[in-house]
Amino acid sequence: MSPTNRDGGFRRARQPALCGPAALLVWITLTAGCSTLPRQHIPEPGTDEARVMVGETSEETLAPVQMHAPQRQRWRDIAGVPYAEALRADFDYADADRRRVEVRYHSPAPTLQGAVRACGLKPWFAYQLKLVGAKPISGALEEDNAQDARTWSSWQLGHLGRWWCEDCRWNVPDAELARHLEAGHSVRGYLLFDWFVTDGHGGAEHQFALDSSLHVLWRVGQRERGYRDGPPRWYELRRLAYGYEATEAGAIESIGLFGEWEPDRPGVGSLRLPPGEYICRLNVTEESFHDNMDEGRTLEGGGFWAWVLDAALRFEVR
Repeated sequence: MSPTNRDGGFRRARQPALCGPAALLVWITLTAGCSTLPRQHIPEPGTDEARVMVGETSEETLAPVQMHAPQRQRWRDIAGVPYAEALRADFDYADADRRRVEVRYHSPAPTLQGAVRACGLKPWFAYQLKLVGAKPISGALEEDNAQDARTWSSWQLGHLGRWWCEDCRWNVPDAELARHLEAGHSVRGYLLFDWFVTDGHGGAEHQFALDSSLHVLWRVGQRERGYRDGPPRWYELRRLAYGYEATEAGAIESIGLFGEWEPDRPGVGSLRLPPGEYICRLNVTEESFHDNMDEGRTLEGGGFWAWVLDAALRFEVR
């Protein structure tokens, strides 16, 4: 799901001023009364391993994305427990004063890597990390997209990840890509490579390194984990008053999440981006756990993978 403006870029709300000077590391921060985030040092990788250089024009602050159907926000935590009506009435990703977002990349690095930090997001909530093409692709083959770094990047991301048809508002498999393009549809590539989960205050700190192509996230026990899927990550939920009705506050629950391997793509942990210049966007998407896929799986407030935040990203793989 990738709402765009006329020139193929994302239609975005006005971005707040960056916090502090530009840096080579990237954080993602949403603040609800948060102070300015401290800079955290990430050890420098060996120069002989460095393959990725992040451009200075890459944005440190993520901005809200205007959502379009079928996107719907999720109003339940990773365990499916609903949030209080007070949070639903008050929460807005466009509230930059309370929910600021920053991201810092490590450059140079063996792959695209950095760290994510969040404040003021939905509590105990899973957010996907994606790279999204800044422009729809020009054709089904790499040579069709080679003249523009934006279309080439979009093609590479879809070739390694998934294709999103902006006309059909759905994902397109490789076998149907050419047909959609011949019909004049706008298709761009994206790559889901990681995720993070917030704590009871809606904050999170997570270091990432792009090495996987994932299809979606699942709860442990919701779906059998395949041998190619990623290992589970476990979270001990301690629900606070923030975001929940009084009957839910104080509850403790352990939940495991894992990433499903994207079929016909490199195995989890083995993906490497091909050399070249990438002009794309870093995107944060709400995970909805297939709660609203059909009439048999409809949950009030279950959401539908809303693309909520993004920032411009430019890097080179050598």
